[in-house]
Amino acid sequence: MKFLPGPAIPASGAAVWPLPEAERWRAARLPAVFAPVPAGWLLLPLVLAASVLLAWTQPAQAPAGTVWEGYAATVLLFCLPWWYRFLPGAAAVAAPLICVQAVADLAALGAGDTPGRVGDGLVIGASVFVFAGAVLRLRCRRAQREIALAVAGQARAELPSRLPAAHRRRGLRRVLTGSVLCLGAAALLAWGLAADLAAHDGPRPYDAFGQQFFALALLVPGSTLLGRGVTARRAARRLHRGPQPVLRIGLRDSGPVSSGRRWLLPDARTTTARPLIACRRRYDDVVPGDRTLLGGAEERLRAQHHDINSWMEPFEALLYGVPAEGAEVVLEWAVFGPTGSTLVTEVTAVVLWQPANGGYLGSWEPAGTSYRLAERAEEARRRKERQSSASARSSGSSGSSGSSGSASGAGGCGSGSSCGSSCGGGGCGGCGGGG
Repeated sequence: MKFLPGPAIPASGAAVWPLPEAERWRAARLPAVFAPVPAGWLLLPLVLAASVLLAWTQPAQAPAGTVWEGYAATVLLFCLPWWYRFLPGAAAVAAPLICVQAVADLAALGAGDTPGRVGDGLVIGASVFVFAGAVLRLRCRRAQREIALAVAGQARAELPSRLPAAHRRRGLRRVLTGSVLCLGAAALLAWGLAADLAAHDGPRPYDAFGQQFFALALLVPGSTLLGRGVTARRAARRLHRGPQPVLRIGLRDSGPVSSGRRWLLPDARTTTARPLIACRRRYDDVVPGDRTLLGGAEERLRAQHHDINSWMEPFEALLYGVPAEGAEVVLEWAVFGPTGSTLVTEVTAVVLWQPANGGYLGSWEPAGTSYRLAERAEEARRRKERQSSASARSSGSSGSSGSSGSASGAGGCGSGSSCGSSCGGGGCGGCGGGG
């Protein structure tokens, strides 16, 4: 439905998002050069190249036994691309630690150790970039929250009574999976450490490189999944800390029907308003028919509260929560019920994320009338045209059949009177065999 009917608005009201404030909120987002997804993919080969160069470095004296020094920094280094993409807080803490370790290693290298120096240089450069991007991303989130709270003012309301099941389970699967992987890594490291300590009193040192390697392979995804799960659950629980700010916004869809994006706009009226931020559109996360708003004849309802094509123009919705990149919010909008004679609400809970392209949906113009009624009228017009074409073809076929039949009856003799007179009225058969 294009606009929310009066019963959909909470009793405490819902704030309207002015276009200048929306542009301020949009300008507070992270610059494209620090965009998490492309920067995360760029960091991956950089980290791999640095690790290869550092492994190429030959130590002055070959170590005996297991080398534990620098292992924690190595784990943090391999986690850095994923933490930068999904966990900016953890990345902001890890980057300085990695940088300090790389600077210390660089100072200890010889002048002729070019691979080691290049590798440490790459690590330092990546750490500085990650720290700057992560801190800036956290500041942008805080600025967006402050702008949104100022726009919402005193408009507060409780969340809708029914929320999607995915909201209640938000992050739980990642927490469990990440915990299992981290526990497995801890068990491997404990095994390697115990064997290394036991070998100190023996004749041969123990090298726990295998345990270190497989623990690293578990810690990178495990810590990322665990952090993502905890962060998601905290964002979901934040919505249940009392009444939430309420904003009237616009929503517009793009991409495939089953797995596309849904964009947030300042409103559903301004044709020049730019998209603010996006969320994933998943129909299994939507609670249909949460509450009934209006009822009556379908034609009257669709004329007074017209529906639209959400790919062609935005529709109005309520946003509960504080919109910012990475935050979870609840969205509520109005739709027609299954029979078309009622207006009901649909509710979903989504995590907001900022695509790297910024979002361009193209220009749009308000239809002003019901999309469903227009679709039915167009279908009726096409049906009438098909019926008219079929009738015209049927009439033409009957007419040409009658004409051809008359012509064949008259043309069987060529000339009925002469044939009859010359053959004595015996017809064409007698005339054809005279001889």
